[in-house]
Amino acid sequence: MNIIIEISKDTFDKACLAHPKYKALALLIEQAIQSGELPDRQKLPAQRLLADKLEITHGTVTRAYDLLEKKGLVNAKLGAGTYVNLPSSFIATNDSAIKEYDFASSMQPMLGQQMLIKNALNELAQDLLAIEQVMTYSPQGIQKHKQFFTDWLAVKKIKIDANDIAFTQGAQQGMYTCLQILTKENDYILHEELAYPGLFRAAQASRINPLSVPLTAQGLDLEVLEEYCQKFSPKVLYITPNIQNPTNIKYSQQQLSAIIELSEKYDFYIIEDDVNYCLPEHWNVPLQQQAPDRIFYLSSLSKYVAGGLRIAYCLVPKQWQQAFNLSIHSQCWMVSTLNFELATRFLNSENFKHNQSLLEEEMRYRQGAFQALAEKFGFRSRSGGLNAWLELPNHINVNQFNNFLASKNIKVRTADLFRCPTASLPSINCFRVSLGGFNSRVDFEQGLSLFENALIQFNSQEDIVI
Repeated sequence: MNIIIEISKDTFDKACLAHPKYKALALLIEQAIQSGELPDRQKLPAQRLLADKLEITHGTVTRAYDLLEKKGLVNAKLGAGTYVNLPSSFIATNDSAIKEYDFASSMQPMLGQQMLIKNALNELAQDLLAIEQVMTYSPQGIQKHKQFFTDWLAVKKIKIDANDIAFTQGAQQGMYTCLQILTKENDYILHEELAYPGLFRAAQASRINPLSVPLTAQGLDLEVLEEYCQKFSPKVLYITPNIQNPTNIKYSQQQLSAIIELSEKYDFYIIEDDVNYCLPEHWNVPLQQQAPDRIFYLSSLSKYVAGGLRIAYCLVPKQWQQAFNLSIHSQCWMVSTLNFELATRFLNSENFKHNQSLLEEEMRYRQGAFQALAEKFGFRSRSGGLNAWLELPNHINVNQFNNFLASKNIKVRTADLFRCPTASLPSINCFRVSLGGFNSRVDFEQGLSLFENALIQFNSQEDIVI
């Protein structure tokens, strides 16, 4: 069945402000495919019909359809038209075969990252010199990769020397390496009261003592932070200032400046973790740029492209670069250079920029949809990236509701999972709800509808323990 795709002239004109007409049209059609509005095997509108509707030339529609075909999203059949033609990993599952609705795993939806990697692999396959380079032992990494990332970061207003960057197999390895070189057994490190669980594993492996600092609406409680500095002489402070994981708190600039002053006063280093996905309008230039001699900055492509690639890097203060590199060398001899070669081939491409614009629009939509659900029930929610932070009212017990959701095959993360395992503190009545784990908007909306239904059912029970 042929359909007229629901692209209004106004929407198309707005898209044309940022892209050439054919790219704007391709972008809008791709968004319709990713959202499920245009399902697999659906025939696209006839080119002449769509051109007339949008008041553009037939050739513009032809170029848009050709671009979509190059991306592997459609297939033109001679004499029959152009059809959506998705790989199986793209296809939304809209039937009862879905067993689990994952609002627990913090990941980005697959909106074409597969094609980025496919194209990079095809390009690399034709470059024998580059293949030879990534096959060669390079304990410090390949210099052209470091220069590429240095130039790429400069576009993001992060200014460094090429030697300041150290590649790691995921940010977790970078975090562990920082602790290995900055601390010794039984030292203290400070962290946000709720923090990325991988920090606690790295601290345990390093045999050091984590201390949680309470959070306020602006970030760390500075009075408690200074009190702990005086009492425990910590070696490291671990923070996620751009978008706090898991609460999505945004640190104020005043808070960040005070933290740097305390770092200098009490001689501790800062690990700034910036690997969580953050929409461009919420992202700030790293704190590292204000104190590069005191801050180790961790980042990765895991939440932007794919976690399985293990493409991550650390900006290391100059006085610690030799120790950091030696520690990496002792752990894995060298970080594989293959994935960084692939990254250099897609990071500056038009396809990557296009993919990121799709991700931005999809996450804005999902954040808005979840915020609307929270407001509908009078709950407080905070979003800004791949996750939402949901504060439950007192009459809903977080653990009971979590168990109820699990009985409906809905997974979320309770706040207590982000606390140090050795801390014995009262339970926090909050969830972290991940919004990116569904690859299509159709699946996301179905999951959100089931989440809402479960909430209604749970509220209607008479035996809720308050």
